[in-house]
Amino acid sequence: KSCSIRYGSGSISGFFSEDNVQVADLVVKDQVFIEATREGSLTFVLSKFDGILGLGFQEISVGDTAPVWYNMVEQGLVSEKIFSFWLNRDPASEEGGEFIVGGADPKHFKGDHTYVPVTEKGYWQIELGDFLVGNHSTGFCEGRCATIVDSRTSLLAGPTTIVTQINHAIGAEGVLSIECREVVTQYGDHIWELLIAGIQPDQVCSTIGLCLSNLKY
Repeated sequence: KSCSIRYGSGSISGFFSEDNVQVADLVVKDQVFIEATREGSLTFVLSKFDGILGLGFQEISVGDTAPVWYNMVEQGLVSEKIFSFWLNRDPASEEGGEFIVGGADPKHFKGDHTYVPVTEKGYWQIELGDFLVGNHSTGFCEGRCATIVDSRTSLLAGPTTIVTQINHAIGAEGVLSIECREVVTQYGDHIWELLIAGIQPDQVCSTIGLCLSNLKY
């Protein structure tokens, strides 16, 4: 069965397959996944990864497919219903971080964890009570608001006013922007394919992963 997924930057299309999937020493039996036959973004070409391991909830999965971590729990492969991340902040290190299923690595944290309820299954969505910059309240979310914790997103997205305060607080200056007109010669054929497929002209640059605009909505 054919299928497609649109991400924040780019999209893929392909077909459903089923096989045993191994994550470290764990072997998940009869896992349904997507074999990508077309990648509609340079993000997939330029990035150093072979695929995407979805860790969201089944409520937003394509074709209502059970995510791999659901099957890990269902098949009794993990002792605890937990997965955790540690991201290495050292840019010179060859170790990017750790992904642990079934627990958390105690050498990377101190004290006890604070658990926050998921308010809506889909993404890992939680309720935000306040947003502080430099220990000062921004006044945002006074009436409570929804936010998501997304391990695959390398950017911080939010209201322009709040992101501006963050940029000032950390001393950020400007945002990198690569204009599409500078790359038409190199990527013209691909841009033309997107336009024929119905992608709006003002979305082409970001779709092929060449542009980064201000972090806002």
